[in-house]
Amino acid sequence: MRLLKRYVLKKFIRVYLLTAGAMIGVFLIVDFFEQVDEFLVRNSPWTDLAAFYLYKIPFITFFVAPQAVLLATVITMASFARNNEFTAMKACGIGVTGITMPIIAASVSIALIVIGINEYVAPKTNKEMNYIFFVKVRGKQPVGAVQRDKIWYRSANHWIWNIQYYDPGRSLMKKVSIFVPDNGPFIKQRIDAAAVLWNGKEWEFLDGFVRRFDTNGVVQTKYFDKQTFPVPETPADFNKTHKQPEEMSLTEMYRNILELASQGKDTARQWVDLHHKISYPFVSVVMALIGIPLSIRTSRTGGLLFCVSISLALGFAFSFLYAMGISLGHGGTFSPLLASWGTNCIFAFAGFYLLLTLDSDRMLPI
Repeated sequence: MRLLKRYVLKKFIRVYLLTAGAMIGVFLIVDFFEQVDEFLVRNSPWTDLAAFYLYKIPFITFFVAPQAVLLATVITMASFARNNEFTAMKACGIGVTGITMPIIAASVSIALIVIGINEYVAPKTNKEMNYIFFVKVRGKQPVGAVQRDKIWYRSANHWIWNIQYYDPGRSLMKKVSIFVPDNGPFIKQRIDAAAVLWNGKEWEFLDGFVRRFDTNGVVQTKYFDKQTFPVPETPADFNKTHKQPEEMSLTEMYRNILELASQGKDTARQWVDLHHKISYPFVSVVMALIGIPLSIRTSRTGGLLFCVSISLALGFAFSFLYAMGISLGHGGTFSPLLASWGTNCIFAFAGFYLLLTLDSDRMLPI
């Protein structure tokens, strides 16, 4: 039994590496012909072009891993059925779940490996990839640069900052307004300053006014030349970069969500992105659960090409439903959990059902 499991696992891994490598290669070739003009028109060095596609491999791996698992599962199981190996295994009294357990275990391992790559490798390579394409090739501002203009920021003490311009190099703000709310929905105080400068210990507010309000309007206006106020923020709070989701690890995404929530911002979209980054690698497991009974049943009526065609159609259908769920989650129609995990759960239950019913089927000779 152990020898049989090693045999199934070895064959599956070999086919998976071939299919994953082929899919990554096709993706790189297609993307190369789409993007190479941008590099050539701007006379970018070939080293940048090569580095761009080298850094892009982890990004592509994240998306092709589940489809490669489905294709490898179908090819492996269909080849067993075509060579009557599956029938021989069943004749020895080994159930379908026992035969296919190595494939399911391997798909779980692949999902965990993809999560690990996405946590520790992909954020760095995606950042380098975006820097080459957007900054060195297109000449745009670095992706994830510190925001400088028209900043709204909610402080830890619930004060609301509006900053027209911020210079992170000098820790200098210009045209700053701070709104201090009372315990209800009203503003009890407003601080306006022409400039705000960090002196190494605290913020100095220069050339401004302090206005106090009650329910009837302004009750006091006081001018100041230089003054400090009890604000807990430091330059580090305003120097945080705005990264794209693919440039952040799961830990960074979670911390970013907590920070946005503390500022009173809607974090539904960020929660969807976080769950998507966790749930998508486990599509590999779902594809294995669906691919095993699919390949066995379709191999009775068609050859390997027929099985592969059916698996590709199923993969496209799953991808469409999964992407639609993510879009509905971004739009607020679905909750983050339902948007990211709903399609996985439905197809996983269907796969489990089909897999368990195979043990009770009488296998026909191929």
